[in-house]
Amino acid sequence: MAISASDAASYRAAVDDDAPPSNPASGGEHVVPPMAVAAMVMGAAMEAVELPAGAVHTAQEIEFARPVEEGVPLACSATVVSNSVRRGTRFIVLEMLGVDGGETALSARSTIAIAVPDALPGDGAPQ
Repeated sequence: MAISASDAASYRAAVDDDAPPSNPASGGEHVVPPMAVAAMVMGAAMEAVELPAGAVHTAQEIEFARPVEEGVPLACSATVVSNSVRRGTRFIVLEMLGVDGGETALSARSTIAIAVPDALPGDGAPQ
């Protein structure tokens, strides 16, 4: 994915962010607000997983390693690192990465809870 200048501006407007979109460390290039990067990467990952209605996002950890420039391609991936059922609730842990030019720009870990209808202890689901 690449986050356009227009997408970054829309995010800034939505959250009332009036800070200049430049990064003095990179010579003034326009950077995407870090939380906009996180929202777009995690949104794409959640769509790919196709979560059912009623899924609840219970925890989130995010690490920003470097700025992401507007329009620069960001290679994104998501991996299910844990999938377990406890007392009728499935817990899925996803790890997500956003890589820019071979360098990690963002790493994140999300925990999602999903009610499992008719789940019984010993139903063969991972505990």
